[in-house]
Amino acid sequence: MKFRILSLLFICFILIFMGCRYPIAKQEDLESDSLFLEVLNSSATECNAEGIRLSKSIQLDQAESVWDKCVQTNPNEVAVHLNRLRFYFLLDEFELLKEKITKEAPSRSSVTYTNILKELEIRLRNDERVVVLDALSRVKGWELYSYEELANYYLQTGNYVYAEGYFNQILEVVPFHENALYGMADIQVQKGNWYSLLDYAKSLEVASKKNKDFHFYFLKANYELGRYEEALKWAESATVSEKTQVVFLEIWRDTLLVLKDFPRWDGLLPYYRKAVEKGYSVPESVFFPTLSKEGKDVRKASRTGRS
Repeated sequence: MKFRILSLLFICFILIFMGCRYPIAKQEDLESDSLFLEVLNSSATECNAEGIRLSKSIQLDQAESVWDKCVQTNPNEVAVHLNRLRFYFLLDEFELLKEKITKEAPSRSSVTYTNILKELEIRLRNDERVVVLDALSRVKGWELYSYEELANYYLQTGNYVYAEGYFNQILEVVPFHENALYGMADIQVQKGNWYSLLDYAKSLEVASKKNKDFHFYFLKANYELGRYEEALKWAESATVSEKTQVVFLEIWRDTLLVLKDFPRWDGLLPYYRKAVEKGYSVPESVFFPTLSKEGKDVRKASRTGRS
């Protein structure tokens, strides 16, 4: 029993001596990390170097204190912010970092935080960028920007549940937010929610001011719902930029294949050729199945279950 008590006291002494309240499992991550940035010829040079040294030598309480002080005395030094972020990120101390950013409450016009986000994007430190954006979403003035950036990130990575959540937060504040409506429409396409897609398309028809590329959503939803005549109307009234997109042309073509035994391709050909000019490599005889004898079976297959 006496031996066990002495052992526990020794362990406590070691932990206190190291100033470490974090899991020792993180030691290797900190020691081997290569993403801490040096700062040269700046008032932050010394404290930044000290923060890196303490972090890598696992003197974590001291490192935390140095990083916080270095940020406070050099609030515009982007590299110091990035290093403090890296420190907490490696330790999985996300909430603690978010609390610090929220407390510092940078203004929406902050060049420093704009550059921090830009640097994280350039350096492909996307997970850390998400942490910063989540923190900024709690700061007045940053909410909508942060929600949109987070929604787009999760949309691009295929996490539609998270993307939808952030887009919905935007739409709660701005019901006809154009970018959020486009994002939600894209999610409905991925999820195959055709009635919901029609609802977002109708909102976009009202909300879109500069970007008029919402016809695809009407075309896609109506085609999938078997409303082929309606789908064709939206295909024919679409913008030139939409008509040259391969996915749009494919649905437009398939709509005609369902509606007619031997459709005329005059309306599609100019846009198909523009797509080819941009690098699309599917031959005409393949893309338009009725132009070749072999394509008749494809046409029949397209009509099966669609008529």
